Amino acid sequence: MKKSLIIVISAIILLVGTYTFIKFNPPLSAYSSGYAMDRKVLLVEIGNKSPIGNLKIEEILVNNNDSPLQLKVQVSHHMQGFVISDNFDREVESEYTFEDLETTVIQPNTDPQKQINKVKDGTATEEDIIYALSFIHEESINQVTIKYRHLGISHKKTLFMN
Repeated sequence: MKKSLIIVISAIILLVGTYTFIKFNPPLSAYSSGYAMDRKVLLVEIGNKSPIGNLKIEEILVNNNDSPLQLKVQVSHHMQGFVISDNFDREVESEYTFEDLETTVIQPNTDPQKQINKVKDGTATEEDIIYALSFIHEESINQVTIKYRHLGISHKKTLFMN
């Protein structure tokens, strides 16, 4: 009886500890990478710092909790990079991969800073996937809120554009 009680209490402590660690160490890395047209077009590089579990972005809000006019996720590699564009359907943009938010998951170990270090070290390859959010909005974007899930736990990150 004592042994099973100790196992149950240990499991509960482990689960609570894991949940607390994940909640207070959110895995999303995100920063503004570029903009055009007085910040009506914005590129935000994102990545997953965690070595386990995909990130699933659930919602993106701009400024006063508005949905952006248009939003796509760019999936690329460092040899190609990203494009900042106010139109996802032109010929130049056809050379880049734009995905819908609903169908994209951010793989583990895709932290943009680690990816840049690989480029500096000369170890980056086309298998090293990089991600960016491409926004188009009718007014200047001053704030971006990203709501996402990692290992079943919901998180929120807010970026302020200077």
